[in-house]
Amino acid sequence: MRPARLPGEESTIKSALARLSLVKQIILLMLLLGLLGVTGMSVASWMAQSIQGNAHAINKAGSLRMQSYRLLATLPLTSKDDAYLRQIEADQNSIELSNAVAREGLKTQYAAILDYWQRSLKPELQKSSGPQQAKPEVAEFVSQLDTLVAALDQKTEHHLMLITLVQAAGIALTLIFLLLTLYFLRLRLQKPWRQLLAQAKAVTQGDFTQRYRHGDMNANMAKNEMDRLGEALDSMSAALAEMVTSLAQKVEEKTSSLQHKNQMLDFLYRVSRQLHTSQSLEQKLPQVLQELQSLTPLRAIQLRLYDNNSAEFFHEIDSQKSHSPRLAWGETEAFPELEESASLNWRLRDGDENYGLLLARLPHGQSLTHDQQQLIGTLLEQLASALTLDRQTDNHQQLMLMEERSTIARELHDSLAQSLSCLKIQIACLQMQTPPPNEENSLLIKQMRDELNTAYSQLRELLTTFRLKLTAPGLRSALQHTVDEFTKRMGLQVTFDYQLPPRLIPAHQGVHLLHIAREALNNIYKHAAATQVSLSLQHENGQVTMQIADNGSGLPAEALRQNHYGLMIMRDRASSLQGECQVTSRDGGGTLVRVKFCPDSSPLTHKEHV
Repeated sequence: MRPARLPGEESTIKSALARLSLVKQIILLMLLLGLLGVTGMSVASWMAQSIQGNAHAINKAGSLRMQSYRLLATLPLTSKDDAYLRQIEADQNSIELSNAVAREGLKTQYAAILDYWQRSLKPELQKSSGPQQAKPEVAEFVSQLDTLVAALDQKTEHHLMLITLVQAAGIALTLIFLLLTLYFLRLRLQKPWRQLLAQAKAVTQGDFTQRYRHGDMNANMAKNEMDRLGEALDSMSAALAEMVTSLAQKVEEKTSSLQHKNQMLDFLYRVSRQLHTSQSLEQKLPQVLQELQSLTPLRAIQLRLYDNNSAEFFHEIDSQKSHSPRLAWGETEAFPELEESASLNWRLRDGDENYGLLLARLPHGQSLTHDQQQLIGTLLEQLASALTLDRQTDNHQQLMLMEERSTIARELHDSLAQSLSCLKIQIACLQMQTPPPNEENSLLIKQMRDELNTAYSQLRELLTTFRLKLTAPGLRSALQHTVDEFTKRMGLQVTFDYQLPPRLIPAHQGVHLLHIAREALNNIYKHAAATQVSLSLQHENGQVTMQIADNGSGLPAEALRQNHYGLMIMRDRASSLQGECQVTSRDGGGTLVRVKFCPDSSPLTHKEHV
């Protein structure tokens, strides 16, 4: 009995088979299947050849029986019957019968038949005189031949049965091997092929998650063509998945970038429209700075607007409120998360004009992209352009206003001033008449002359007022120039406090404020004998308040009259500002002039009051 294979041997055989390619394995299976069929047919053919002479031997044995009966019928034998004896002896010693007997293992029976023929039957046939005498010996010989024929026949049938069994076993083995071959093909070819087709279909539908399964194949064993094709398809699926993910990420990044750029363009478009509205900077810029803060990583954004291109006087607008006190920029008490942030600034310029600074803080670890830097640069250009246009508009309006007032002044000088001068000359001529007029007429002439002098003085002051110009750009500069002028004239320092945002007061209103300030300072210079004088302007709740205060002698009694010329001028100008002017005495001595009004938000449509 053959010993069973060891597990190592089976593993070695399986590993050796697995190293063959799938095509070679199929060829090997076909060869084995063919070899099995050829082997079965060869064994059957060999076994058929082993009984090929049995039929001739049986025929010879039958021929011996028939010849023995013929000899029995011809008794007694003569010399003519010797041929029958030789014939029966030749058939007994025939090669077919000898080979069949030897092949089937019947030599003993065959030798007994030959011995019986030589010792008993042949002598008896030769000496018998009649059939009845040799009949028992012939019957015995025939019986021995029948036994031999039966044995040959049995042996032949046994061989045929073995051939049938061999053929049946061959057919059964062939069918079993064929079924195993079909199972192998299904396991190693059809099943992987279906997996590959399903995976390929999933890939065409955009599903890259499916993977080829190697089944029960050991990882250490060699891979066949289907496994390598599955691995290649897995690699392709993984590469396609990575590529699709990368492309989707790039598309998402590009989409996000385009959306961000669209937001920036929309922001710049809305800023451009908003900067050219009639709103003040305190109303427009905080919202702009807040949106800039949402589009960039910048924090604590502030905009410093210089007054008259001077960094000494500026107004701050930040992203949290419309205006803020003048604290040193960079303090982080209100923004503790920005303690480690970097300070950035950009100049707000247009040619030689320096309008201010844009200040911001950049948190630690963050940076501005190229698009964000372009956004800030474009925003600064828009702000500078809007400020330039505003200043040009203010200068043009101021120039038109000054030209109109100069024209009025020339008309007054050429008409009313000349008439008053002529009347003064005529009154002087009346006073020099001889004889002099009576006392009543003299008093009347004197009153007329005093009124003419007063009217002429008021006209000259009015002409001086009309010819006053805002030579410096901005109300602050004009008031500073006035303060410097009266500081020299009074011989004391006039305190000046200006807390108004840039370009809050239009030119036509600024002229009125300048006239009121000059009139109040001129009254202090002429009548107050003060040692402390202050001029201040404040902006609160949309209302501007200007105060001129001194510690002088206070208001004279005649100044309280409703028709006092200086007070009438100041109140009239305050009324032109749609505001009010209050002149009161201070508790500690001196006078306080307070003017309150709301700045005109539409200076181009406002008509100047003269």
